[in-house]
Amino acid sequence: MFDSVRGIYCALRRPNIEDIDTIARWLDDPYLNSTVFDSSTYVNGAKEQAMAWLEQNATVYGAESLLGLVCSVKSGKPIGMVWFNNIDWKSRTADLRYLVGEEAYRTSVFGPEIALLSLQMAFQVMNLHKIYGYVLSGNEDSIRLAEFGGIKEGVLKNYVPVGDGWNDYHLYAMFSDDFRDFLQKHKEGVLRRHFKKGIFQE
Repeated sequence: MFDSVRGIYCALRRPNIEDIDTIARWLDDPYLNSTVFDSSTYVNGAKEQAMAWLEQNATVYGAESLLGLVCSVKSGKPIGMVWFNNIDWKSRTADLRYLVGEEAYRTSVFGPEIALLSLQMAFQVMNLHKIYGYVLSGNEDSIRLAEFGGIKEGVLKNYVPVGDGWNDYHLYAMFSDDFRDFLQKHKEGVLRRHFKKGIFQE
């Protein structure tokens, strides 16, 4: 399922047991812990959490969570991941999250394409109706990216414990119709190369 999604710079694939250490390293990364998630919530540690995700991934359809690995098209190296949580196949909704795990790839090229391929996966492969996601206050790059195509639905104030204080979660969402409109709006602009290469269809 993930293997059908490929962009100019990145491609998605199903993770395997050889990826456990890489995923665990990302989950323990201090920068990602301050901007994307809090690994202290993983009761048994990062490696066990990564293994649990792979076990949940054994089901192609029907699972409540799906994890995909993002690889560089040029090198084949794993550089990040995308995961769908709380999938409701009946209402066709899910919580979407993604990250660039390798610091060298945290550029203006890879982050936006990972977001784009995540949306393609959600709406064109999984046939979801709506996806939503949470962005921590202070993660300005992700906020700008979410606001480029998504709809801000609200803010969860003082929701995430950070050190001795609390941080906010900004909630963003996108519907399948929004994604189709987004593709058409930008097909002659920032997505011109993607359409030219046949990644998206007219």
